[in-house]
Amino acid sequence: MEKVNAQMLDPNFVPDDLKIPYDIIELPSQGLLYNDKIKNVKVEYLTALDESILTSPNIASSGKMLDLLLERKIKDLPIDPLDLLSGDRTAIIVFLRTTAFGVDYTQVVYDDKNDSYEDGVINLAELKQKKLEIKSNSDGEFEYVLPKSGKKITFSLLTGRDEKIIEERDGILGKRNNDGVSHKIILSLEQHINSIDGERDKIKISNIIKRLSIFDSRSLRKYINEITPGLDFNTNARTPGGVSVACFLRFNTSFFWPEI
Repeated sequence: MEKVNAQMLDPNFVPDDLKIPYDIIELPSQGLLYNDKIKNVKVEYLTALDESILTSPNIASSGKMLDLLLERKIKDLPIDPLDLLSGDRTAIIVFLRTTAFGVDYTQVVYDDKNDSYEDGVINLAELKQKKLEIKSNSDGEFEYVLPKSGKKITFSLLTGRDEKIIEERDGILGKRNNDGVSHKIILSLEQHINSIDGERDKIKISNIIKRLSIFDSRSLRKYINEITPGLDFNTNARTPGGVSVACFLRFNTSFFWPEI
């Protein structure tokens, strides 16, 4: 009679040859803004099943593709993947892209020496991490004084959940106003900013934001971008002629599925 292995009685047992490979990814934020101080995460590689699911037209058109991807591939995370900082999420997505499709990514770039647009190849493995180097206060907030108005701002860095709220609100405003205007700049500032000169009422903050000078608005957004941890998308691409062209990596759906 065949001897029964105790592992075979475990409903969660998976033979070694069927286990999905994974890697441990260091988060650019270094976990400094999470209650659990999550410095790295376990991420499984993409499989054929993932490709079948994520190339579904319904999933792609719903805008939930990347959320579903992170939910499926990040393992043993003590928080919802939506609550990861946007830059940490991006670092994981780039890891999944490179391990699935390789490090080369092609996008159109401008070659100023030849005054022409070319298909440039970016080596994703050369993207540098931007670490979180500015300390927050005890509430996880950062401070900034607007250069023109002198108003003191406290703000938080965005998570995937914040990005989703911005997208949803922008869609609602677009349908309601039917004017073709994107409200993402205002909505993003509203989601970032927690107080202005000590005022924390969201309605009052929204009214102040809408009346900020462009100089102050751009200055704040630039500062937020500078300190936000993630990947530095300022990089170089190699043209067919072998020229190295400075460019900015465009992060969109085609980035993840190059054949689509």
